[in-house]
Amino acid sequence: MAFTRSNPQMPARIADPPPIRRNTRLQKADIYNCIESYGNFIWTLAKKFTSSRAEAEMATQEIFHDIWDYAARHQVTAPEQHLISLIARRRLFKHLI
Repeated sequence: MAFTRSNPQMPARIADPPPIRRNTRLQKADIYNCIESYGNFIWTLAKKFTSSRAEAEMATQEIFHDIWDYAARHQVTAPEQHLISLIARRRLFKHLI
């Protein structure tokens, strides 16, 4: 069973190439795909680790910035979900300290 946009049983984002591995240069489409794929996950983490909506919004923006900064400096070889989770948790732990 192929994962395609025409398959209504699978989310559309699975068919897209991973945004970080596709292109490390900051492109509008890549930013949109990354936010679309991981925005809810990062927002949920940020809300749990912060005390206000404003702090969660700032933390979410900083996490996406850190993701692209990391991708620009390193060759991404780890599974994308693990990498994004690691970057998000590190940024949020720094926020707590």
